Amino acid sequence: MGGRKQVNGSLLIKNGTLIVKENTTVEVVCEALGWAPAPDIIWVTNDSLIDTSRYFTQQSQGSNGLHNALSILTLTPLNTEILTCSANIEALSNPQNATIAVIVGNSTLENDYNEDSMSTWAIVLAVVFSIVGFILLIILIWVIVRCCCLKKGSTYKNEVRKISVKKRTDDNLGNRQRSGSENQGYVSEEPHYTGQIPTIVSLPPMSTKFTVPHPDLHTSSAPKGRPQRRADYPINPKKIRNVTHV
Repeated sequence: MGGRKQVNGSLLIKNGTLIVKENTTVEVVCEALGWAPAPDIIWVTNDSLIDTSRYFTQQSQGSNGLHNALSILTLTPLNTEILTCSANIEALSNPQNATIAVIVGNSTLENDYNEDSMSTWAIVLAVVFSIVGFILLIILIWVIVRCCCLKKGSTYKNEVRKISVKKRTDDNLGNRQRSGSENQGYVSEEPHYTGQIPTIVSLPPMSTKFTVPHPDLHTSSAPKGRPQRRADYPINPKKIRNVTHV
């Protein structure tokens, strides 16, 4: 057997720390890969060998001619234990070891581990919430800025529309004034009299005819010292005014 080539492969236990409840049975797996020849595997707890009845080992050979081994330990720990899986071949002066800590649920170490785990999770959650809050703040600021820009653009369009309408109205008014068109909005301030116009009654004209005595006519025998007034000449002529009946 001394002429055969020996290869020291890898040895590992999947979990570095195992936490179990009190009076709970667990299985611990130790795996050896790429050995030649197949290694011998033993288990040690707190520097004491574990009886082979508490574990079993399966060996297999790969296509490359190297051997693999899988050892499974079953135990019900009462206290915290440090388990060591050892693999050995003739070429090794010292066996290769893999170690795991099995912690029982009511131990002080488990409480410390739980506290550390809770602290770690609290820190992770705080960091995650901070990042999410920062992202939400950026999104909120972007939405506010976007809304302000849209509102400003809408106000500008309304102002432009108002100016355009006012300019068009002024142009139409100027064209009407230049063409002399009638202003439909003009309302006359002179009062309109809708009643019946009174009728003016004409009086007969005043007689302006004077009677002059003919020299051949017979005159009165009255003394000539004072001429007599004729009856057709009004003694006190009155002014005649036109009267308007309403």
